[in-house]
Amino acid sequence: MSQLCILFADVADSTALFDRYGDDVARATIAAALNELLEDVHLYSGHLVKTIGDEIMCTFKRTENAIKAAVAMQNRMLVREVEADLPAVQLRIGLHCGEVIVEDDDVFGDAVNVAARMTTFAKKQQIITNQVTLQSCPDNQLPMFRSLGEVEIKGKSKAIGMVEILWQQDTSKLTRVTSSLDIKSILDAMELCMHINGKQYRLNSNKPLLTIGRADDCDIQVKLLRTSRYHGELIYKGGNFKYQDNSTNGSWIQQKNTTPVRLHRDSILLHSEGWIAFGQMDFTDKNKLLHFKVKK
Repeated sequence: MSQLCILFADVADSTALFDRYGDDVARATIAAALNELLEDVHLYSGHLVKTIGDEIMCTFKRTENAIKAAVAMQNRMLVREVEADLPAVQLRIGLHCGEVIVEDDDVFGDAVNVAARMTTFAKKQQIITNQVTLQSCPDNQLPMFRSLGEVEIKGKSKAIGMVEILWQQDTSKLTRVTSSLDIKSILDAMELCMHINGKQYRLNSNKPLLTIGRADDCDIQVKLLRTSRYHGELIYKGGNFKYQDNSTNGSWIQQKNTTPVRLHRDSILLHSEGWIAFGQMDFTDKNKLLHFKVKK
């Protein structure tokens, strides 16, 4: 097994090129554009694995080189569109770093599938990757990016935190722009502060899971008649605080300035502050309620 960064660069809306310019011009335009991209692959010590229709698949030994190549590719197509009297070619780029099997000048494995999935999420002129890939990039070479939240990937047990690499010079129209170190410090500082029956609890990046119930081994013990032994869980993940009900009788959540909602073997994101009632909708006795407040 080898650790590599897999990059796919795909020509966006290639069908439109064929419709507008005809088969010969469109085919020649795409071939020329993909051939030009190889200059950026080689410049940043990458390797072309293969060309698949209107996209190329490349590998890089270093994540930062793959990101630099992706940015160079997007800039190249942008300059090409402005300076040359040629049909515009716009790219969708996805990349992912992980272990692969190298065999007969081809690469296989889960990392390849994830990289290809990143490409499908990309829109034209976008570079999409994930937090796992950025973590393999040296701190002094981290690109600017924005978080796109978590998505479920088929075949992966956990959701992946998606990010868009910001390669454009003008980012004034983009929101949530920061470095991964900034995001990490923000996420590390967030916590959910709670109290019930005089006891204080905290949920954060150092303690991302708390169990609730009547059982003695629960982190938050709630000794009420209608509370299940393992009633629920409080989970911190990707900057979000979630309550998961696993009980027989359900839970009621009243978030600030909202009406209570019943939760039964389902989950809900917790915002701002509020109260959780266990087993029945009774918010009269505050000692029997879990009060929570999100702190940033």
